Amino acid sequence: MKFEIEIWFGDLDALGHVNNVQYARFLETARVKFFYENFGDLKPFFVLRRIEMDYLSPLFMGDIAVVEMWVGEIGNTSWEFLYRITEKRSGREVMRARSIQVWMDKERNKKAPIPERVRRVLEAERR
Repeated sequence: MKFEIEIWFGDLDALGHVNNVQYARFLETARVKFFYENFGDLKPFFVLRRIEMDYLSPLFMGDIAVVEMWVGEIGNTSWEFLYRITEKRSGREVMRARSIQVWMDKERNKKAPIPERVRRVLEAERR
């Protein structure tokens, strides 16, 4: 999955580059888009267990961030999303990131096996 985000003034910090919190939001947007585009009406119930972000180069107002996300390792109850953000015009790599999600049984508030319908899509998107 790949999509673009134009950088606006509200994304910036006092130094004039994209604030680190915005990058976490870009990754969150990728996760939401992934489930919306693959399942439409499915209301996934998972929690974010871990997120790692390596900042490689800053983004500035007017830049266009290209966010790319794919599936890494898949376990019984959890899976890994991997991310890369580049700047569209220059092609420079801005960030690499990784997150681990855990599927939850909402009623019992405990981790649960990834549903088969979800697992099939994750497997298809794995690199």
